[in-house]
Amino acid sequence: MGRMEETAEMTIAYYISSPTWGGGEQYVFDLAGAMKAGGKVTPLFLFPAGSDKEMIQCFSGIGACPTFPFASKLFRFSIFASWQLAKILERNHVDILHINSRFSYFQAAMAKRMCRRPVRLVAGQHLVRKATDNVLWRWAYRQIDTLVCVSRLVRDTYIPARLENSFKHIEVIHNSVRVAQKDCIAPDYAAPRIIYHGRICEEKGVIGLLRALERITDLPWQLDIAGAVAPEYKAQWQKALTVCPVRDRIHLLGFRSDIRQLLPNYSIGVLPSVVPEAFSLTTLENMAYGLATVNTNNGAVPEFIQHDRNGLLVPPDDTNALSAALRSLISNPELRQQLGEQAQKDFQEQYNYERFMDKMNTIYGL
Repeated sequence: MGRMEETAEMTIAYYISSPTWGGGEQYVFDLAGAMKAGGKVTPLFLFPAGSDKEMIQCFSGIGACPTFPFASKLFRFSIFASWQLAKILERNHVDILHINSRFSYFQAAMAKRMCRRPVRLVAGQHLVRKATDNVLWRWAYRQIDTLVCVSRLVRDTYIPARLENSFKHIEVIHNSVRVAQKDCIAPDYAAPRIIYHGRICEEKGVIGLLRALERITDLPWQLDIAGAVAPEYKAQWQKALTVCPVRDRIHLLGFRSDIRQLLPNYSIGVLPSVVPEAFSLTTLENMAYGLATVNTNNGAVPEFIQHDRNGLLVPPDDTNALSAALRSLISNPELRQQLGEQAQKDFQEQYNYERFMDKMNTIYGL
């Protein structure tokens, strides 16, 4: 892949598929912000109708945020929606369309073919799932110039051998997070402070976290939970909180766009996902700020967290194991420090944002 001229500037359109903030949206926010800061990229964000206003406001500080009303599963095979997308790409002189949801693959592929200007298509795969294999999808895969998988697990799961030749170019580029290194020191407190940050939904196993901590009433601790509650999960979540016997030790922070400014106030981070994580931004953020982490071992997290070396791993949906891991960290400040310092060192040496950006610059041709 040839690099563009040093003086060239390009417009990259990022197709936002979710109306609420999550790991994928944080990934795009960081990436586009870093690209703009480099001075060679003008970002553009295409938001689905009904997107969270606070999220749009955050993105608007980086680039224009037009609404694309066809950014939903309902229109994924719509020729009309693809034509509308092509018009947006032409009108904004877009050079690269970056998509991060498989539901937009066909729509983006058709738009690329309809567009009257050359547009490169970069697709990110952030989920641990198998690719659909039929004639229509194989055609869409062939329109993708580069497929970026965020972990080896994602690549191996998503692309079986029979689909290898359906993609022009495949890269595994581990996620990263932008952090201020001078702030990457997590203090310790007499009562350890634990944080969960991410979507509050069934897949993340947050109710299991409450049940695990219910068994640790003989030790001091505080749990803060930051994140938006999925609409379909609100009733179940409220019920779990109402009957939780340690509710007085749990603080709900709501959605926080400044989560990375808060992390230095914690010593333990936890991600109890019951579904496989593709490559957790939450865990990377915890590592970057020197938190001792507890994670489930059913996804790509073991690619960068090694049990008892830079974090603790437990089986998914295993309340006993999660409780035991948290107890070991709450009761042992030396272990917290040891795991947190090693995690931070590993992040800085292997998963820092500069390395990530070098790889993405190559993908974009910068």
